[in-house]
Amino acid sequence: MKKLKSQQGLTLVEVLAALVILGIIFIGIMTVFPQMTFFNNKTEAKLDTMNLARQEMVNITAPEKWQKIILKDPIDPATNISSFLSEAKIKDEMTALGYSFNTLSSTHQLLRFERLYEENSKKYMYELDVYVQCEEYTDSSTSGCEEEEKDKLYKVHLKVLVEPTPGTGNYVVNSETFSYLTYSTVNETSPESAGD
Repeated sequence: MKKLKSQQGLTLVEVLAALVILGIIFIGIMTVFPQMTFFNNKTEAKLDTMNLARQEMVNITAPEKWQKIILKDPIDPATNISSFLSEAKIKDEMTALGYSFNTLSSTHQLLRFERLYEENSKKYMYELDVYVQCEEYTDSSTSGCEEEEKDKLYKVHLKVLVEPTPGTGNYVVNSETFSYLTYSTVNETSPESAGD
């Protein structure tokens, strides 16, 4: 029998070293997967609440809710009703949407409303701030808060809160969005004075 002069192969030490290196790499890769799953779940929840916030803001700022016909009698100046949005009007419209009045902040001149919302066994809390002070238009040629201006802007801030641990009643902000209520006024002459 002839002896092989060069034996090719791996020694036991080399095999063990390779397994240790592969194990370290595998453990490193495996720790990434749970983080990716957590990140994906968090992103999905954030997208869900962003869509809810946008959808709710469309309902809140619907133009047909925020119109008022002001009857102006050219003979009687007492019929010249204020064209500013009243707190009572805001409360009525928000109550109609299922919101409950929470508080009035005199510091920030805002009304705060809350509403619980449930979808697919997930509970959300909507927190809505309506600023009762008219915002001026960015166009410098018109002052958006003058009495005679037809449209007035009122800032709205909507936050969507979620329960990180279901059943605790502790909510944290997950998404928020801003918009404006455009309070449109239509100036008309009262029917009594129109025939004169």
